[in-house]
Amino acid sequence: MCHRVIVAVQREIEAKGIPTVLITVVPEESRMMRPPRAVHPKGHKLGRVLGAAGERDKQMRVLTEALRQFEFQHVPGTVIDFEP
Repeated sequence: MCHRVIVAVQREIEAKGIPTVLITVVPEESRMMRPPRAVHPKGHKLGRVLGAAGERDKQMRVLTEALRQFEFQHVPGTVIDFEP
């Protein structure tokens, strides 16, 4: 799905009181859409947002970082870049 659609859906879910976090590999475009929360695992590509198949530890680091964002209040459009 297009990143614009995903952020629009994310906003609708948030409006219902359910927090969300976006994992993006195109942070420049995601920032323009101002997602409520977003992380960017540096070096990851489309189709492998969490990492390559079999990279369990890396995938867990991405998910853990995404879930950590619920602990913070970010300005919409902030995308947290990190090395998984």
